[in-house]
Amino acid sequence: MSRSRSLRYGLALLFLSAAARSLAQDFPGAAEQILAEKPFHSATVGALFVSVADGATGYARNPDLPLVPASTAKLASSAAALAFLKPDFTFKTTFSVVKKERGQAKLSALVWRGTGDPSISGRGRSSREEIFEVWADSLAALGVKQVKRLVLDTRYFEGPAVPPSWPADELAYWYEAETSPISFNDNCVDLEFQPAAKPGRKPRIVLAPDYGYLKVKNQARTGPADGPYTMGDNYRRQPDSNTVVFTGLIPADGRVRRDFASVHDPARFAAETLKEVCKRKGIKVGKVVMWQKAGLKEEELSPVIAWRSAPLSELVKIINKNSQNFYAEQLLKTLGREASGHGSFAAGLEAVRSFLLKAGLSESQFHLVDGSGLSEEDRFTAAGMVRLLRAMSTTDIFPVYFDSLAIPGVDRAAKGLMNGAPLASGMRLKRGTVAHARNLAGYLKSRSGRLYAFAVLVNGEGLDRRGVGEALDRLCLEAARRLP
Repeated sequence: MSRSRSLRYGLALLFLSAAARSLAQDFPGAAEQILAEKPFHSATVGALFVSVADGATGYARNPDLPLVPASTAKLASSAAALAFLKPDFTFKTTFSVVKKERGQAKLSALVWRGTGDPSISGRGRSSREEIFEVWADSLAALGVKQVKRLVLDTRYFEGPAVPPSWPADELAYWYEAETSPISFNDNCVDLEFQPAAKPGRKPRIVLAPDYGYLKVKNQARTGPADGPYTMGDNYRRQPDSNTVVFTGLIPADGRVRRDFASVHDPARFAAETLKEVCKRKGIKVGKVVMWQKAGLKEEELSPVIAWRSAPLSELVKIINKNSQNFYAEQLLKTLGREASGHGSFAAGLEAVRSFLLKAGLSESQFHLVDGSGLSEEDRFTAAGMVRLLRAMSTTDIFPVYFDSLAIPGVDRAAKGLMNGAPLASGMRLKRGTVAHARNLAGYLKSRSGRLYAFAVLVNGEGLDRRGVGEALDRLCLEAARRLP
């Protein structure tokens, strides 16, 4: 190589090195510029980007300020569950009969014992009732023709069914579904809203399953074809009730809208559905009775059916990729039961608290009152969340945890994020949204392949949530592009 060519080569390397340093040094500037935009004018922001390997800070803003985490709180509850229960943990559901009646066609009692399995549904299956059909076929194979009493054993969990701080006027919505050791279809009824042909008339509301468990009061109306759709935000169910009042409008545009309504006393909802499935299989099932009133003793019973869920390593994806509150709260109570013998929210939260302290967080960095982050009483600091993410990266369960988070633009909880940008493929995210919060946390890789943990918590009245969300997309992409 000639001297002049060598000099040009050296200058080029020097320029590239300087450009790389400039990009890295400029990320705080880029972050400040994005967070100064209009969507953040009335917001409080806590943010932190840290290298997982060495703890080097790429950017920080109010990292120690406690803010509402919304669904990013699931990062804590899912991590604690994986650490304590282990990825291969499964939920067990059993059916037992009186020993002396085993093999008989007529049973005085069939005892259904649940341990909190959230996955008894049609998710990933050919039909909503597929699992119930398997159970009914198993009973038929045992020669069962009649069951006098279906006894529900729900002692694995303790009350209340939902965290007390959840909004009382939103109990009908899927994201406030009740917890129960015996559950079905995420403890919801599927809804289909069909507009009438002409404005002013009532729309049609179709329930599935519809065995009369949920009652409908249809006060909604069909509006003009170009009018607003408000029906999906306007239905209510009173506590301890299974009557849902529907109001609001649906445009007369021929489009069918779909939603979900939660049920009260979901164990009985599951039981009524199983009764119908058994009926179709030629098995008559009588009245539903709770264990406490059945007058049975453990030593009298013999198990005849045992069902295991998919492993926790798979179920935790529903929590983090789909952001399913019901799964998170079921798992929280299960964690409490397995850790202390009490299947309550309080016991589960104590187990999460103990885990976070062992992970190196301080009491000032978090305050949780549920497992899903729906409550606006929850608090987390960006520093605490990043400390959790870094701590998880050092464990043998990290691959499972990392894989449970949402891929931008692919998974349900991150649909529309990053618009398919190439740098987004190295990210695994958890988004969190409630009325006054729009947050994003997780992991991202820089151009060099270096892994960063980050949390950006945005709280404020009247947030432009769409604007904040789009800005957070750009913030993460700038971090991936500019951080070393």
